[in-house]
Amino acid sequence: MGKDDYASVGGSLRLKSSAGISKHKPKKKSKSTKQILARKTGHEQTDQGANAGASTSDEQLTAEQETEPPKPTKTKAERKFEESRKKKLDQQLLRDAAKSHKERVEEFNKYLSNLSEHHDMPRIGPG
Repeated sequence: MGKDDYASVGGSLRLKSSAGISKHKPKKKSKSTKQILARKTGHEQTDQGANAGASTSDEQLTAEQETEPPKPTKTKAERKFEESRKKKLDQQLLRDAAKSHKERVEEFNKYLSNLSEHHDMPRIGPG
């Protein structure tokens, strides 16, 4: 048993939301050498016809990426739990909203009167 067995781990606990855990994204392709050379030499005017189609496809890709909603950080089980919790809460609200306060008090009093009286203290002594 060495000292390494009892060494503590440094740093704070990394939670999923604060750590920014995400899936690995594919690397973006670099621009072709023709486009880079054309920009450096200033010959963009001669290649406008060829680049026009490429630039529109690039614009479409960026537009699709911008309209894409951010990926949720919750797991499948967390989303399912949230949905079931909301559903139960809605059902409870509908059930409670149907009764007035007076009806709820009457129902509670009936419940209390139907309880057994084993919690009551028995009378001790004469009288």
